[in-house]
Amino acid sequence: MVDSSATYRLNGHIGYYEDTTLTAAPEDVLAHKQAGRLVPINGDEYVSLGYTDSYYWLVVDLENTLTEYVDLFLSIPSSSINLLELYRWNAKDSTLTFVSRTGDRLPFAERPWPVWEFLFPIRLEGNELSTWLFKVDKRGQNFIIKTQLGKREAILQQDISVYSAFSFYAGIFAFALLLNVLMYLSVGDRIHLYYALYICCSVTLVLDEVGLTKQWLFTDLGRLHDYVKSISGTLSCALLIQVMQLFTNQTAANSRLYHFTNYYKYLLWALGIAPFFALLFPIDIRVEKAIFYSSTVQGIVSMLVIMVCVIDRIRSGFIIGYYYLLALLPLMIGGVNYVLQVMGIVGEQLFKPNGVIVGFAAEVVILSFAFTLRYNFLKREKAQLKKENDRIRQQAVQQVFQAQEDERDRLAKDLHDDLGGTLSVIRLKVTDFQQKLNGMQPAEQESFNETINLITRACDDLREISHSLKPKFFLENGLIGTIRERISILNRASAVNFEFVYQYTQRRDHETELSIYRIVNELINNITKHSCATQATVQLVETAGMLIIIVEDNGVGFDDRETPDGIGLKNVYSRTQYLGGRCVIDTNKNGTTITIEIPLQDDGNQTN
Repeated sequence: MVDSSATYRLNGHIGYYEDTTLTAAPEDVLAHKQAGRLVPINGDEYVSLGYTDSYYWLVVDLENTLTEYVDLFLSIPSSSINLLELYRWNAKDSTLTFVSRTGDRLPFAERPWPVWEFLFPIRLEGNELSTWLFKVDKRGQNFIIKTQLGKREAILQQDISVYSAFSFYAGIFAFALLLNVLMYLSVGDRIHLYYALYICCSVTLVLDEVGLTKQWLFTDLGRLHDYVKSISGTLSCALLIQVMQLFTNQTAANSRLYHFTNYYKYLLWALGIAPFFALLFPIDIRVEKAIFYSSTVQGIVSMLVIMVCVIDRIRSGFIIGYYYLLALLPLMIGGVNYVLQVMGIVGEQLFKPNGVIVGFAAEVVILSFAFTLRYNFLKREKAQLKKENDRIRQQAVQQVFQAQEDERDRLAKDLHDDLGGTLSVIRLKVTDFQQKLNGMQPAEQESFNETINLITRACDDLREISHSLKPKFFLENGLIGTIRERISILNRASAVNFEFVYQYTQRRDHETELSIYRIVNELINNITKHSCATQATVQLVETAGMLIIIVEDNGVGFDDRETPDGIGLKNVYSRTQYLGGRCVIDTNKNGTTITIEIPLQDDGNQTN
């Protein structure tokens, strides 16, 4: 009964007829109405019958109780209808007329009213009694229908809240999308690229769920519009699984579910692309049904797979996986409620305006926060891993240096005990033999003396090499005493005049001092062998927590781009790095200055 009210409840006044043969005409439906074979819609205004492969006819009688005409909207606020036809039967002259036709398979511009829902503007003349018939084609989809009747201003006023709500959520999604694109461009982490794609697919799914894709994104997709929801939903699940794997760092090494999850993810990619191939063939209700059920079932299965995988990683010690579960919880609740509605088990959705969009928005907000926690977690994990790698590397270097020292001890012992002893015996023998050969010719005597001198020099060189390999009395003399003794020997035996300057007040542990000695000894050996210098200075200066070693000469310098490949400087660099120091080389044709800074810790040893 239409009067001056703004809106009207159709509960108890509207019924439906299921056309399983797909052949019913409007006249046939009127005959069913007169015979009382329509199924009334009572209680909830929603009609939720689950999947359908039939046509449905909705029938309502309208009577204008006013004497003047009334302009109304007769609407079906459904997100997706393949085709929708409206017929009018006038009781006054018993005429049946076709009013209008719309649907997703028709261009958006052909809609009776350009909004997201299916609105039919109608006019009831004064005291008119008429019957209105909707022919609804939702084959291959879930049949969820809600009818509305009201004044045009009142019906359009309801759309304002819908557009406002989705504008609010669109702002959240747009911000999250922009944030992840910028994060991917700045840090190069693939998780942000996949999540940005996931947001795009999910927004398409949400908009299609309320019919806004037809108005905002794809105004004329034709038959492809039947598959927008399946395609976007399936690809969203595949991308969400990819994001989960990257977020939880799921690998074959830390998860037994990794290979299964990968196979399932690839299956989702295939299912997401499959509807495009269905467009190559005529409409087949069996294909439509398979796509509908597969996309519905895989949504639930995907949520379960993600939940199980995250729990598995949490049990492995990935604590921030709890945040991922928290982000997933509202999406799972809204998704399950949506699937139950699609299957015809429940009528309206739990969350308003839509369970999927509310769950998705909550997931985006929580997961964006979780991304920050993930970076902090990975940063700490990386720092711990670096610390462990440094410890292992230091241990390996220490083992190498210890092996070198052990080998030096062995070589020094062998040279001193074996070869040194042999040379000493030879020198004694030859010296004794000299007394018996006083009758030698002067030239022979000179040659014999040169031989003795060579043997003596060989003994001295052997002693020097042996002491260089293993400095004698290092524990007693310490770092400074050993360097001073080494420079004293070089000043007597080499052409370079060395000067040793030091300010070293506290003894360090044996291993540190021996490494410092090896560095200094390598540098002064390089000077004597390669520099062609006449003057050189070695400085050891201890400052607050730092030992500075400066070795400089007035030689010919060297090419520092090539020489670091040599064994000598490599040993200097490796030992400096082992001690946590740094080395700087300044060389030119007028000489070379090498500065080494080594951090020192106060170990409480006694002063030198």
